[in-house]
Amino acid sequence: MLAFATAAFLVLTPFSMSAGWRGALLGMAGIALATRLRSGLAALAAHTPRAVAAFGIPWLAICAASVAWSVDREYSLGELKPELLYPLLAFVVFLVAASQNRSSWPRWWLAIVAGTVLAFIGTLLQDAGGLTIAHREIDAGPGTFSTHLVLVLQLLFALDWDAPWGRGHRPRALLLALCVLLAAAWYSGNRIIWVAFGAQLMVGVATWRRLPTARRERLAMLRRLAAVAFLAFAVAFAASLAERYERNLLHDTGVPAGLEHDLRPRLWHVAWERFQDAPWLGHGFGREVLAASFLPVTPPHVGHPKLRHAHNAFIDMALEVGAIGLAAFLGLLGALAWRYRAMLADPALAPLGVMGLALLAGFVVKNLTDDFLHRQNGVLFWALNGMLLGLAAGARAPRRD
Repeated sequence: MLAFATAAFLVLTPFSMSAGWRGALLGMAGIALATRLRSGLAALAAHTPRAVAAFGIPWLAICAASVAWSVDREYSLGELKPELLYPLLAFVVFLVAASQNRSSWPRWWLAIVAGTVLAFIGTLLQDAGGLTIAHREIDAGPGTFSTHLVLVLQLLFALDWDAPWGRGHRPRALLLALCVLLAAAWYSGNRIIWVAFGAQLMVGVATWRRLPTARRERLAMLRRLAAVAFLAFAVAFAASLAERYERNLLHDTGVPAGLEHDLRPRLWHVAWERFQDAPWLGHGFGREVLAASFLPVTPPHVGHPKLRHAHNAFIDMALEVGAIGLAAFLGLLGALAWRYRAMLADPALAPLGVMGLALLAGFVVKNLTDDFLHRQNGVLFWALNGMLLGLAAGARAPRRD
């Protein structure tokens, strides 16, 4: 049951209408682990790096406790399950499952890739073919799906690695996969995704030589591929800016589209003012707990999405749980980065370290202009971190930081 539940969960993560199924599958996986509770708790205690626990536990605690002083207690309480409980459960499930059975990795890798491709194809069919597959966006919208693509990109590195973490040296498959990813990213219309991709690729280039299979001829080929990818990202980013400007040169109201660039600074100005009202403990958990403060910034143009938060994950975190909660969250990300960097020194774990650092780099950059530590993206982010830590722990004797 555990193998089925975890793989099916990963297939469904990019689909907007699968929230109930994702929750049920995580519950099934949790029940499967509970049947061997003693060994599961022992694995969790042994394989969670101390630094991760040292920052993660206080962060979880302050997020949960913030309901008590939230400006909207009902909203904050309602956010605990999808935004705190499910991500925590995903982290624990994949950490324990991976540490006990690393042979699940190829199945999980394939499940994530398959789900991503299916979501993209479904969106294309519904948008272009007039085929009604769902009554809402299949991929939960361009911003959400583009973030999902960022979470997936570093997994494609495995197409150049040998077992156990790789799929064999397949440069053509890697090139094809990157092309499909680029097409999906372009179709999303998101701009910051290209900067996030560039950050992930920079991490890959900087760490690739630490891999045990990094032979000279492979490195030369990968440098060429990286150079082409960087060029493609730069061209795509510039083209996306030009396309957005040309498409929205003038709004129906006669307001130049260029003023849209002022929206985030205005949101951040509002955020700064509200942050000063509760600088240490924040206003309560949930990225839209201060929605009433941000809604007036929404342009009056017909169809413009309502602005309900600061559109920066770290600013939102500061508003929710204050400077103390933000410090704990940043410490948690730093602890993860430190652990992944330490993996690079071990040839058996270096590929996991490369993926982990690229995952964090893409996540941080993508969330500088919006907040996608939310719903399925947040759950997948923590699931992937739990998975990588668990696989590393299962590959050798446990070692605490």
